[in-house]
Amino acid sequence: MKILILYRELAGYTVECLNKLAEIHELLVVHYPINKEAPFDFEFNSAIQLASKLEITPTKISEFNPNFILCSGWGDKQYIEWVKALNKPAALTFDTIWQGNLKFIVGSFYFKMKFKKLFRFAFIPGKAQVETARKLGFSAQTIFEGFYTCEDVFRNNKKALSKTRELWCIARYIPVKNINFLCQTFLSIPPNERSGWTLNIAGTGELFQTRIENEAIVHHGFIQPKALSTKLENATAFVLPSLYEPWGVVVHEMASLGKPLLLSSAVGAKEDLLEEGKNGYSFDPNSPSELKKNLLKIIHSKQEELQSMGNKSSEIASKFSSDFWVNQFTKMINASCAE
Repeated sequence: MKILILYRELAGYTVECLNKLAEIHELLVVHYPINKEAPFDFEFNSAIQLASKLEITPTKISEFNPNFILCSGWGDKQYIEWVKALNKPAALTFDTIWQGNLKFIVGSFYFKMKFKKLFRFAFIPGKAQVETARKLGFSAQTIFEGFYTCEDVFRNNKKALSKTRELWCIARYIPVKNINFLCQTFLSIPPNERSGWTLNIAGTGELFQTRIENEAIVHHGFIQPKALSTKLENATAFVLPSLYEPWGVVVHEMASLGKPLLLSSAVGAKEDLLEEGKNGYSFDPNSPSELKKNLLKIIHSKQEELQSMGNKSSEIASKFSSDFWVNQFTKMINASCAE
């Protein structure tokens, strides 16, 4: 079967899923240019036809003549026009978390009137996006979770927790990721009370040059996923302080590696991957006192307690995988063929 993928920003986990799907279907993947702040090295299945959105032509799209379409969001007018012109069964992907304000209410009515007829299915990350899908007019039977997942390398590299007392954060250095808030709160804990713990941050971005530097904080810059998974063998726990994070694939990566989690309440993946007190804790990303309290919970935990939390993380994380992604995609294709 021919499948057209109209995507935005590719990432390693997306490519892994597409490569597995290409083992059983013919794919044309149209994508946006690679993000300079996340310059991943990708390896594609030879069965995948790859095309930049800046170079692809409507003729090429028409000649491919897909049986099924996966479209990333509804904000790209050209993507929407192609879905409309092809008139084939299509799935819409998005990670938007519902907010009951006027903008969302009006937007949902507009979507239902203008775009819903183009899409039979919603392929979303998890529980945090279900309400949005329902508000957009998708029924429970046409909503499929598991769209975001981590690469197999993280799951395969799970090991017993290190005793190095390394707290890790993986995020871009941009305002919404709230990295300075994390650094300031971490440093507000006196050195003797930090008990040798260090804060390690991997990523880059516009705020990297103004990062807070201290001997207890290590800024690693951008690290390719495979190299990062090796470095993370020394990680004892993971923290993500985002002010807004519709999902957070990095949460799934860390949970798969078997790490205790400290997640901002604004992180969408929290709904599926965090069980409060069992594999980690959540906090208000605007409250230094809440974050500090939960940092101290991790710092004061015994090694066996942290290991138990890490084991729970990997158990919970197993619900999503690239194989599950392909299975969900196959269900949508089968359902469209049955209609």
